[in-house]
Amino acid sequence: MISAFSILFLGALLSLLLHRSAWLKPFALLVLIEGMYFSGTSIGLSGFQSNEALGLFELILQWVLFALILHEKDDTTITQSLFIGAASVALLQSQTLLSFLISFEALSIISFVLLSHIKSSDQAEGAVKMFIAGAIATGMLLLGAAIYLMGGGSLQESIDIHANTFTLAGVFIMLFGLFYKLTIIPMHGWAVDTYALVRHSHAAILAGVAKTVVALATFKIFAPFLSEQIELSMPLLVVLAIITMTLGNFLALFQKRLSKILAYSSIAHAGYILLAFAAVKSEYASTGLLYMAIAYLFMQTAVFLVLDILRKRYDIQTLDELKGLASKNGMLAFFFTVQLLSLAGIPLLAGFLGKAVLFYAGVDAGLWYAVLIALLNSALSVGYYTWIIKHLYFDEAKKSFEGTNEKLPMLSQIILLSGTLYFGVFASIVFEVGNKF
Repeated sequence: MISAFSILFLGALLSLLLHRSAWLKPFALLVLIEGMYFSGTSIGLSGFQSNEALGLFELILQWVLFALILHEKDDTTITQSLFIGAASVALLQSQTLLSFLISFEALSIISFVLLSHIKSSDQAEGAVKMFIAGAIATGMLLLGAAIYLMGGGSLQESIDIHANTFTLAGVFIMLFGLFYKLTIIPMHGWAVDTYALVRHSHAAILAGVAKTVVALATFKIFAPFLSEQIELSMPLLVVLAIITMTLGNFLALFQKRLSKILAYSSIAHAGYILLAFAAVKSEYASTGLLYMAIAYLFMQTAVFLVLDILRKRYDIQTLDELKGLASKNGMLAFFFTVQLLSLAGIPLLAGFLGKAVLFYAGVDAGLWYAVLIALLNSALSVGYYTWIIKHLYFDEAKKSFEGTNEKLPMLSQIILLSGTLYFGVFASIVFEVGNKF
C-alpha cells in the first residue's frame, strides 16, 4: 500500500546508492514531495492508523524536512533525514503499545546513527551524552512495559485505562522514559550539551523534528490513560511542567553561547508542551498541543539552521561574536529575528497562537495558576530573545562578515519563515482537525 511511510522508507534506502552523487539532494527532495501527496494515508499494517490531525502534521513535517535538506550539504545527513521522516510517520500512526515501542526505538536508533557522523571532539561528546540518555530512556521504557505486562496489560492494544498497581507503575515508568526525549527536568541534562555541541543541522533535527513527533505520539497513546487517572497524573505533570519551563528560561538568561541559549529555550518549551498532558481533560488540549507542535517545528528547526549558517560562514558561536551582523547580512538577521520573536510568543506569528491555544486549554482544565506561571515564563523568555536581537542590530560589529548568502540555505529559511507566518495568522485549519487525534 502506498503511503508517506513507504515512500520515505524506500526513498531512504535508494538514497544510499546515490551518496557522493549530485543527484542525491534532488532525489531526496522529490521523495519528500511525493510523500507529502500521500500524507495521512495509513501505513496499512496492523497497529498503525492515521487520521486528519496526523495527516496535517505529517504534511508539515515533510515540508520542514524539505527545507532542512535544501539547507544541508552532507550526504549522510540527507539520507538520515529521510529515515527519520519514515520513522516519525510510523511513530505518529502507532495505535498499539507494541507498534509505539518499535517505532520509538527506530527513531532513537536513527538519531544515534545521525550523530555518529563525528568530525570533532565536541561532536563526540554531544553524541555520547545523547547515547547514554537514550540508553537510559530505552531501559526505562522497556522496564515500564514489562511491569505493565505483569499487571495484565497487552502489547497488542493501546494503554489500558483501567489500571491496577502494576499497570499504573508501568505506565508512569514508561512516561518518565519518554520524558528523557522530551527534555523534561530532571531528565534534561543531556540535551543542553548535545544540542550545543553537535552539528547545528543535527540539533535542528533532534530539537525540532524528533521532539515534536515524540510529544504528539506520546499524547496520542497515553492521553486516555492520563485522563482516566487525572487525580494522580495532573499534579505530577503540572509540577514537572512548571519546573521545566521556569528553570529552562531562567538558565537561558545566563548563557553566552547561542546554542546553549536555544538549548535551554527548547527545554522551556518542553514545559509548555507538558501543559497539554496536564490539561488532558480539556477538549482543547489536543488542538493546543498540535498547534504548539506545528509552530515549534518551524521555529526550532529554523533557528538551529541559522546557527549552522553562522558557524560555517562566520565562525560565530557566542553573543559577543554576533554583534552587528544585521549591518552586514540583513537577510539572515531578519530570518533569525522573526523566528526568535515567534519563540517569544509575539502576536501574528505561529509561536503566539500555539501558546495561546495551549494556555487556553490549561485554563479550560482549571489549571489557571499553571497558565499564569507559564505566561510569566513567556514574558521572562522575551528578555533573552530580545538580548540576541539587540546584539544583531544595535551593537557595533567586532569582526568582519565577509561572503555572500548561499541561495539554498536562504531558500530553506524562506520556507520555514512562510510556515511561521502562515500559522501565525491562519488558525482554522488546525482547529478543524485538532480534536481528531
